[in-house]
Amino acid sequence: MSNSTVPTLKVILLGDSGVGKTCLRSQFIYHIFTNAYKATIGGDYLTTIVNLENGNKVNLQIWDTAGQERFNSISQAFYRGADFVLLVYDITNYESLLSLKDWFKRFISHCRVESPGVIIIGNKMDKVNERCIDIEEVRDILTNEDDEVNIDNYIEDWDDCLVELSSKKLESIENVFLKVAQMGVTKSTETRPRKLQDFDNIDLRNGNHEVKNNCAC
Repeated sequence: MSNSTVPTLKVILLGDSGVGKTCLRSQFIYHIFTNAYKATIGGDYLTTIVNLENGNKVNLQIWDTAGQERFNSISQAFYRGADFVLLVYDITNYESLLSLKDWFKRFISHCRVESPGVIIIGNKMDKVNERCIDIEEVRDILTNEDDEVNIDNYIEDWDDCLVELSSKKLESIENVFLKVAQMGVTKSTETRPRKLQDFDNIDLRNGNHEVKNNCAC
C-alpha cells in the first residue's frame, strides 16, 4: 500500500496545561521523555504511520494543542475534522479531570464530525503516590445525563477507552495510539487521504515516522 492510499486519522490531544500532552506525543513519535516544561502555543501536528496486525497501515496525524485558556480561540481552529480526541488529565490534579467536561464540550462544538472516537488518559502514573483521583471515579465525575454534551454517549467501552499511564513508559503510550488506529479502521471514519488545511501565523511541524505493532492492545 503506497503512502498516497494509506487512510489518515486526525487525532487531537486536549486537556489542561501541564497534564503531559506534549510529552505523550514526543514519547510516541520520538521515544523521548523530558521533564523540561514548555507551554504549547496554538497547536501543531506530527504524523506517523502505524502498522496493524492484519497488515493494514494507518496514518495518524497527531495534533498537540495549547492547554491555557487564553489560547482557546486559536486552538479551536484545529478541532475541525478530528476523528479522535484524546482527553488527558493528571492523576495528581483533580481540577484537570473536572475541566475535561469543558474541553470535550468545546471539541464537540467545533470538530464537525458526527461520531468522533474518544479515549480518556490519566497521565503521570509515575507519581501514583500523589494520586488524588481513582480510576473508578472518573466515569461518574465526567458523565451527567443533564449535561448539554454527555461524554458517556461517545465512549464505546469505558473499560477499553479509559486508561492510566505514565508518559515515561513507551509501551503504554504505543498501546493507546495503536488502539486509536484500530478503532479508526473499525469505525471507518476516514477512507481516503486527508488534505491538510493551512493556518496563518501558526507554527506547524510535520514529521514522518513509522510505528510497528509490536505490543498487544
